Amino acid sequence: MPRTFDLPTELASSLAGPAAAWRFVERFATHLGAPVEATDGCTEEELAAAEQRLGLRLPGALREAYGRFGRRFDLFGGQEQWIPLEDVEVEDGVLVFLAERYWYWAVGIPVAQAVDDDPPLVTDATPGDPVAAVWQPMADRFSAAFVESVLNGNLLCDDMGGMRREMMPGDLERVERELTPMPPFEDGPEEDGCRWYAGPDVLVCVDRTDPDVQLGWICVRAFNRQALDGMCGALQGDWTHTMNY
Repeated sequence: MPRTFDLPTELASSLAGPAAAWRFVERFATHLGAPVEATDGCTEEELAAAEQRLGLRLPGALREAYGRFGRRFDLFGGQEQWIPLEDVEVEDGVLVFLAERYWYWAVGIPVAQAVDDDPPLVTDATPGDPVAAVWQPMADRFSAAFVESVLNGNLLCDDMGGMRREMMPGDLERVERELTPMPPFEDGPEEDGCRWYAGPDVLVCVDRTDPDVQLGWICVRAFNRQALDGMCGALQGDWTHTMNY
């Protein structure tokens, strides 16, 4: 049977802009067995009401994302969660639409750049020191960060995912041999963030955002049992099944 969803190719293509991002998310959801429906987005009336309440026009890509996927919270579950449209607020000059599940940090769009169709994002996440958090650049384009948000929301899950362990010497070299490295979704030095790798039926995240773990975490999400067992078997170690939801 010909492959209809090639994860490495489609994931790389998703970075071309908002239209490419929406296409990837829709095809990704279909591949997961939960296709996006016409009723999964917020209505025009709801979007207009939010804009009236906020006193500003929602940035083009953010507006379209809520209009297409605003009710699909299953796609954005986990540690970081999208804020329901009716609860989106402006804080310190930032339009906040996403937050860590316990509000340790948040993500938003500077109001000064809300006129941009695909605006940059900022975050107040400060690893190891949440009290000193200040808004700082996170991503050049909303659409790229949107794709990564969907990946994060489906990484540590019970459906062929949730496998993670601490990185060990040699892991990165093995992953880079076995899988295709994806372009970065966010700004910042690679050694301090997340790097994604994809194969035909498997997604791997090398996460270096935890300051308490020397080499970082490696997380695996597969689309069938054979791919999951193959990846975890290739990277020998003490894997733990960890779920965000």
